[in-house]
Amino acid sequence: MNNKHVLTGVLFTLLLSTLPVHADPLDVKLGLWETTATTQMNGMLMPESVLKEMPPEQRARLEAAMKKRQAQGPQSHTDKTCLTQEKLSRPFDKQDDEKDEKCTHTTLTATRTVQEYKIQCTGSNPHTGVMRIEALSRERVKSTIKMNSTHGAVNVEMNGHWLAADCGKVN
Repeated sequence: MNNKHVLTGVLFTLLLSTLPVHADPLDVKLGLWETTATTQMNGMLMPESVLKEMPPEQRARLEAAMKKRQAQGPQSHTDKTCLTQEKLSRPFDKQDDEKDEKCTHTTLTATRTVQEYKIQCTGSNPHTGVMRIEALSRERVKSTIKMNSTHGAVNVEMNGHWLAADCGKVN
């Protein structure tokens, strides 16, 4: 499985499972879901402290690769993930944050059809953003993630639909 597919599954599970403790879970079916994520990146999205540590040749290659990716425009990929009751009801885990980051989450909306919250992180790569997921029905969801840092921005739009109650071998 390539990194794009892992990212889609992680983002979908993160969106559905990182709801604040006091929020009702989204009213969606459990089981196998297929999600398509479209990601647009602007900027390096890497802390200057990391870039400074790189040898000049490595930094130049990384910067060239990032510019090439940005020039290609939005990138889309589709993946399958298994949504369990545990994932749906589990509150946001601090361990999901990067180890050197200190993040706070503020609930903006928390209903059975819309979950939205703001995230603010400090540390070596400070960033802020808003994550929103909407249950269009019990079998369809759409979500957006908009993250900004001093190094760039990431916008992700994701659409998901339920496939089956049995996840088979999909995690």
